[in-house]
Amino acid sequence: MRTSTWHDPRVLVAHTAMAEELLPHLEPLVTAVRATSLLDLSRSELAEVEVLIGHHFPERSLDLLPGLRWLHLTGTGTDHLPAAGLAPGTLVTNSARVPVESVAEYALSALLMLLKEFPTLSARPQRRAWHTSTATMLCGSTVLVVGAGRIGQAVIRKVTALGARCVAVTRTGERGVPGADRTVGADRLAEAAATADHMVCCLPATAGTHHLVDGDVLAALPAGAALVNVGRAGTVDDRALHEALGTGTLRGALLDVHDIEPLPADDPRWRTPGLVISPHCAFAFPGEPAAVGRAFQDNLTDLRAGRTARDAVVVGARSD
Repeated sequence: MRTSTWHDPRVLVAHTAMAEELLPHLEPLVTAVRATSLLDLSRSELAEVEVLIGHHFPERSLDLLPGLRWLHLTGTGTDHLPAAGLAPGTLVTNSARVPVESVAEYALSALLMLLKEFPTLSARPQRRAWHTSTATMLCGSTVLVVGAGRIGQAVIRKVTALGARCVAVTRTGERGVPGADRTVGADRLAEAAATADHMVCCLPATAGTHHLVDGDVLAALPAGAALVNVGRAGTVDDRALHEALGTGTLRGALLDVHDIEPLPADDPRWRTPGLVISPHCAFAFPGEPAAVGRAFQDNLTDLRAGRTARDAVVVGARSD
């Protein structure tokens, strides 16, 4: 095959928001590259595409690329790929290492914002009693970090640096997570929630994580707990969270991920008391396109050298 050494594969960047910024970081290594939507190409042009760079692909859209050999994701999640028509044997790499620090900073900021009651401060009348506050301390508290992959571990580093203790929740709990006071399995999540003060969710979307944070887990959290989700939307039961916030038991919650995006203006979650809606932007930072470009180049260098691509992922694989 012409590109058995990955010398100059036909690359398509299908990312409306990032493509133009990403191209300059690809062209030094790849010349046969273009940025456009899949819908803008003819059938013959689509047949020539060997490498696709993008984020999210609609149902059966990958069927348009019969010659696709490698898909590099500008993001992390792969749960949508089977429905998109990913062919067996297609190499998939992602950019999971790129947003780690940005998402972890966002999660920490969200947690501090909730603990220091910033959302309610802006909603109060300007003339109110001085020296009144229900703010609480992160230092000395216990934060339950659910999902201890790259982002979860970065959250643990940042939270413990501010004096909090961390309990990490992984799929099995068999291996201790660096920086965490202890590590427990997902089957003990409700038990762990009862011993924590706050929760940060960094879970991927798998069959085993769907609604893992359910009503029982939320009920186990102590009064005044804050919850932040920067993982996948389906890992937290939105209805149960709405009910928990409605009772006033939880201090508040911030969701950066949602089952429908953008969230419709008439969605009831906008009116859920104590819920802060964030528009799925925890990953964003100015150097993101350059970092994604470097990730792609690193994997291309691996392939050209006959090595396994360093960011290769198995679609549908279980994760901690």
